[in-house]
Amino acid sequence: MQTLSTVQTQLHHLNEENGISRRRVRELELELEECKREVARERTRLMEREEVIVQQQRDISFSKRKGAKGKGKAREVDFEQSEVGDASVRYKEAVEEKKGLSLILFFYGRVEAEVV
Repeated sequence: MQTLSTVQTQLHHLNEENGISRRRVRELELELEECKREVARERTRLMEREEVIVQQQRDISFSKRKGAKGKGKAREVDFEQSEVGDASVRYKEAVEEKKGLSLILFFYGRVEAEVV
């Protein structure tokens, strides 16, 4: 009788831990989805910025061929490039965070598989 009670207590404790783990996995999955959306937004924003910079560089090279100085535009392009650099850093950080969350979910899945 004592053994049965001990086993039931352990089973109850494991069920509670399993419930907590499942909730945490759901939270991490939601966070991962948000990170994926953020990565997609940053990727789109970065691509749009790059397109703008490429167009500005084309405009500058065209104006240089026509003999225009274009110094103001060159400064503007430098500013745009620094913004793209910042966006690129944020994009890389978001990707790294997504990879970390994916790894956590992978290991949680393995732990749950071993428990069950």
